[in-house]
Amino acid sequence: MPIDLLRHGKTTAGRAYIGSTDVALTELGVEQMQSSIDLALASGTRWDLLVSSPLIRCVEFSVNLAAKLSLELQIEADLAEYHFGDWEGLTALQVMDKYPGQLEAFWHDPEKNAPQNAESLGQFSQRIDKLISSLEVKYAGKHLLLVCHGGVMRYLLSKAAQQPIKAMLNYPVEHGQLVSLCR
Repeated sequence: MPIDLLRHGKTTAGRAYIGSTDVALTELGVEQMQSSIDLALASGTRWDLLVSSPLIRCVEFSVNLAAKLSLELQIEADLAEYHFGDWEGLTALQVMDKYPGQLEAFWHDPEKNAPQNAESLGQFSQRIDKLISSLEVKYAGKHLLLVCHGGVMRYLLSKAAQQPIKAMLNYPVEHGQLVSLCR
């Protein structure tokens, strides 16, 4: 089943860890996403269903895109980004200042060094796996576009490459990037 993943574009939060924080896209963010969609459509890509994270940085674009392409839109809470706990809304420099050594530890081994009050990577991966399995059963043979987040995409890319979950941080995903997965 072909699944395409579109990361939201740049947000009004800048470089902060926003995870589950609901922030809007910038004008550039919308343009980044639209550019990826335009390239895909120009190459002949067609989707049967649009699935979006409920966070505003994904869902606003998804509502407009679904209307333009006459696609059904399904909003899925389980497609939301990883929750960063006490780091929500902080930049990397702020995290390093407020929580010395924790950011480096997280990047070294995110499974063992999640931010305080954050979702564990185990919980995160189970949530995403459950959603993808459900979509595969319900929409077998359909081409899906998931409008989601960097963490979701990194996890799915690492899983597709049969890498351990901690390898997900090795997968760069740009704002507005469109990636195809064949499952």
